[in-house]
Amino acid sequence: MKPLIIVCTDFSACSEVALERAAEIAGRDGARVFLIHTYDPKRATVLGSRPAAPGDREAWDETSMHQLREARHRYFGDLADTDVQYDAIPSSHPSIEICRIAKETSASLIVVGSHGRTGVLRRLLGSVAEATVRHAPCSVFVVREQAEPGA
Repeated sequence: MKPLIIVCTDFSACSEVALERAAEIAGRDGARVFLIHTYDPKRATVLGSRPAAPGDREAWDETSMHQLREARHRYFGDLADTDVQYDAIPSSHPSIEICRIAKETSASLIVVGSHGRTGVLRRLLGSVAEATVRHAPCSVFVVREQAEPGA
C-alpha cells in the first residue's frame, strides 16, 4: 500500500507553504494524501469577526469543505496518480485530532505549518504544530511561513 501523508491546513499563508511541500513529497513518493482542516467550533468566527453561533456551524462546515476542495485542486490537481481525500473536523484540540487520525490511518507523515509565534502570543494561542510533534505516532514535517522578500 502507498504511504499516507496527512496535511493540515487552516487556510493561512503558512498552510499554503505546507500544502506546496506536501504536494512535492506526494508527487515524488507516490503517496496518498489526506488533507484536513481541524477547527475549534467554540472559537470559529464568521468572516473573522464574531464567534460562530450554533446555526452558523453548518455554513462554517460547508465553507471549510469548499476551501478544502479548492486546495485539493490547486495543490494536488496535477498529480493524476495521487489519491487525495479531505475533511473538515471540529475539535477543541486540533493537535489531538490530528494525531488520532494519523494513528487510525497508519499515516507515514504529517505535514503542518507553523506561524513561528513565540513568547506571550504563543502561550496564549498554543501551538498546534508543537503539540502535534510531541504526540504524533509518525514523523512530522513542520513548515515555516516564508518571510517576505526584504523582511
